[in-house]
Amino acid sequence: MSEAVHDQSAPASGAETRVLLIDDSKVMRKSALKMLGGDFDVVVAEDGEQGWQMIQEDSRIHVVFTDLNMPKMNGYQLLEMVRTAQDEGIRNLPVIVVTGAENDDEAKENALNQGATDFITKPFNSTDLKARAHAHANYQRTTKALQETATVDPLTGLANQRSFKDQFEKDLSFVTRHGHDIAVMLVEVDGFRELFLKIGRKGADSLVQQIAKVLVKSVRKEDCVGRMGLAGFAISLPTAGGEGATKLAERICQSVAAFKATLRGENLAITVSIGLHVPAMSTSLKADALLEKAEDCLRLATSAGGNRVQSLVDAAKAQAAAVAEAVSIDQLLAQLQKGETQPVAAALPQLLAQLKPLWNLLSAAQKTELRQQLGG
Repeated sequence: MSEAVHDQSAPASGAETRVLLIDDSKVMRKSALKMLGGDFDVVVAEDGEQGWQMIQEDSRIHVVFTDLNMPKMNGYQLLEMVRTAQDEGIRNLPVIVVTGAENDDEAKENALNQGATDFITKPFNSTDLKARAHAHANYQRTTKALQETATVDPLTGLANQRSFKDQFEKDLSFVTRHGHDIAVMLVEVDGFRELFLKIGRKGADSLVQQIAKVLVKSVRKEDCVGRMGLAGFAISLPTAGGEGATKLAERICQSVAAFKATLRGENLAITVSIGLHVPAMSTSLKADALLEKAEDCLRLATSAGGNRVQSLVDAAKAQAAAVAEAVSIDQLLAQLQKGETQPVAAALPQLLAQLKPLWNLLSAAQKTELRQQLGG
C-alpha cells in the first residue's frame, strides 16, 4: 500500500475537490502532495491497480493524474478500465497523463487513443499542475451537475438510464390498464472491451452511435430506446407480443452483423447479444423485476457465444403448461413412416412451440443456414 494515501494538511475548503495522483515514484507522489495540498484534497496511489481500486470506491474523486509506466497496471491499462467502466461517473472522469522523457509521441498518441483527457510533462511546476487540476475539476463538477438532471444520453441522443426507466414505468402502467402485452429487450455489443482496445475511444464511440441508429430505425414511434451502459441498450415495446418482439430482435442482430468494419485491412466482426422478456399480463408488473429477467436472458445469449437472441416469454409458457401431453418427435416420425400424415400435420404447431426455445438459442447466421438447408 501507499505510504501516504491522504493529505491530512489539506484545508477544509480544498476538501470539495479531490485529486488522485497515481505514480510509482515516491518522490513524484510527495512532490504532488506538496504542490497541490494547499488547494485540493489530494490522495495518492503507487500503481494503476491501487489507483483503479480507489477510483471505484471513492466517488468524490474529481480529477486523476497518472503516470504511464507503472508496475501491476500501467497507465494505458488504467485508461482502458476507466473508459470502459459501466459507471457513467467513472467513465467520464478527467484523466491527465503525466509524461516523461521516456514517453515519445507514439506513447502520447496511444494514451490519447485510449481516452486520455490531457497531458502534463515532467518536470512540472506547481502553477501548471494546479491550473490543470482546477480546470478539469471545474469541468467535472459541471458535468456531474448536468448528469443529475439530464434525460438524454449525450453520445447517442437516446434516453439515458434514468429517463428510460421512467418511460418503462409509464409503459407498464399503460399496458396494465388496457390489458395489452409488453416486451422489454436488452441489447449489448459482444466483446466490446476487446473492440475498444483495437479501435480506441473515438472508434468505440462511433460504433455505439451507429448501433443506436440501427435500434431507433428498427422500432416503432411508440417504443422507447435507451442507453443503459457503456455498450448496452434497452428497448421498451408496449403492446408487442412474444412473436413480434422476437422477430424484431432477430432483425436487429442481423442488421448489426452486416456492419462492414475494417481496421488496418483486418475485418472486424461486430455483433450484439439480446435478452428479451415478455411477461404474462399481471396487475403487479414491476420494472426492475422485468429488467432483471431480461438481463438473465442477455447473460445466457452472451455466454452461448453472442450474436443471438435469448427470450423468455411467460405468456407462451403458460399456454404450453395448459397442454396436457407433450408431442414426441419419435412418435411423429413413426406415424409418418406408416403414412399417417394427417395426425402428424395436426400435431406440428404444438411440436414447433416446444422446439422454439431451441430455435431461439441459434445465432442469426445459424438460422439463415438452417433455412437454406430446409429450403433445399
